[in-house]
Amino acid sequence: MFGVLLTLYSSFGQTFIMSLYIPGILESFEISSGFYSRLYALATLLSATTLIFFGKVIDHIPLKRFTLVVIFGIITASLVAAFSFHVVMLFVAVYMLRFFGQGLLSHTSMTTLGRYFERARGKALSIAYLGFPIGEGLLPVVMISIILWIGWRETFALSAVFILLTLLPLALWLIRGFQGKKVVEGPDASPFPKRGVLKEQRIWKQREIVRSPHFYLFAPTIFLVGFLLTALFFFQTFVADYKGWSVEWMAASILAYAISSFLFSIATGPMIDRFSARRIFPFTLLPMALGIFALARFSHPVVAPLFWFLVGISAGINAPLTSSLYAETYGTRSLGAVRSIFTFVMVVSTALGPVAYSFFLERGFNFDQIHLAIIGVIMLNALLVLASGMIMQKWRTMRKPRD
Repeated sequence: MFGVLLTLYSSFGQTFIMSLYIPGILESFEISSGFYSRLYALATLLSATTLIFFGKVIDHIPLKRFTLVVIFGIITASLVAAFSFHVVMLFVAVYMLRFFGQGLLSHTSMTTLGRYFERARGKALSIAYLGFPIGEGLLPVVMISIILWIGWRETFALSAVFILLTLLPLALWLIRGFQGKKVVEGPDASPFPKRGVLKEQRIWKQREIVRSPHFYLFAPTIFLVGFLLTALFFFQTFVADYKGWSVEWMAASILAYAISSFLFSIATGPMIDRFSARRIFPFTLLPMALGIFALARFSHPVVAPLFWFLVGISAGINAPLTSSLYAETYGTRSLGAVRSIFTFVMVVSTALGPVAYSFFLERGFNFDQIHLAIIGVIMLNALLVLASGMIMQKWRTMRKPRD
């Protein structure tokens, strides 16, 4: 529940909520959408860079203290946004919302669940992920209603009060008495007990993580997930117009995304515990590729919910899968440092997604052409991951001493 709560409240710094404030911000500051897009991308990149250095702190201080810093950070970010009357303050607010919201709240949730669960790590992470689709399914309607009712500044201030009165006491209550030990899960049924013990003994430095072959095996897929999800959400209204669909229909179709990501997050946990994250990882993006293919080739309105449903499958699989993957590969003693590196990759991709789409659109490419090219990239990446994984497995087998 601690994990679900933190991922849910990370919504306050996610693009699908932040985008709801854009019309009011543009009007109040008298800036263009292009200027705000660049400001948003720069703030996101800066938050990703900061996360590399601050994210690993969770490995070294008590969970309660770290959680307090993160919660007060998102509260402060909301207040800075509410009282920002200069573009510099707006930049600081966006940076803090992205850093504490999108970055650290989800980082704290997934790192904690990945570290303190072992036998049922996949199930625990899949449950923690549920905060994301719950937020995506419920909060946009609530937030846009409040913004239209009292204004965007007042909504930020109200959000700060809401987080203070709900998230702070609930999070502290849920981890009361927690001393940083493994969760009691019953008899150890891990199929690789010896390997897990060995990994627990190693402390990874961030430069060692970046130099490891696993980083270059995992990073492209993680980059593509963030890149595509952000770009698809950012340009959803433009895609609807290009396809001849109403904006209302496109927005309503996103419910299919929330449903599929919710369901497949639950289903992924037991699959991870049974087969391991490494075996499932190469296939993460295939449902998204099918959805993008349908979007690129067909224009019937029924394609919209089908597209979002397939994209939601990849999104639902991704978060618990990658968090388990880090623990399986690097162990749990340095999980904060490991996650901060890969979260940096993901956050950078969310900043570059809309920029890359804009670059190709401005040069005369249409959405169908861009999406067909993306399918090619996804398939090539999947083949490279499969081939690299097989080569690494064969190399490890050859290195084992013979009886």
